[in-house]
Amino acid sequence: MRQAIDAALLSIIGYVNQAVFAVSRGGVVLYRFHGTPGVLLTITGPAAPVGETMMVGYLPDGDDYIVLATEAETKISAALRTATAATLSDQEIPVDITMLTDATERTALLNRLLKRASLYERHDTRKHHQVPIARLTPHYRPTPRSSAASPELPERRSPDDLGR
Repeated sequence: MRQAIDAALLSIIGYVNQAVFAVSRGGVVLYRFHGTPGVLLTITGPAAPVGETMMVGYLPDGDDYIVLATEAETKISAALRTATAATLSDQEIPVDITMLTDATERTALLNRLLKRASLYERHDTRKHHQVPIARLTPHYRPTPRSSAASPELPERRSPDDLGR
């Protein structure tokens, strides 16, 4: 039911955006749609000893990144499953990978994350039948301003910002 409501709201927002854009002669856009956020991840493992960089979609869960994929995206899943090391590429921050294998846990996690997600993130995740496949936990690193170890996490960026 909620999926149908989200789709209807997105259609209405789209029509209103088009009408306002046309009336304002291209001067006003009421709502900008942003896709599911993504991050570049470099994965090192038996299949890629030098490291393979790939874009993975995620939803934030506190400081962690919950990697989303469809059941058909076996390349991402296989790479994460066999990885010996991984880093967030643009910030060079190592991450720990925890594979999510329990279907009940994955469903509960997805429902919890979608409650906090934007309208378009919810719609996009459901439309593409994405499920959580892994949890990425970044390691903390000291800030350059001080020698004290304080958490500095990478900036989260959407695929639109990365030039998808």
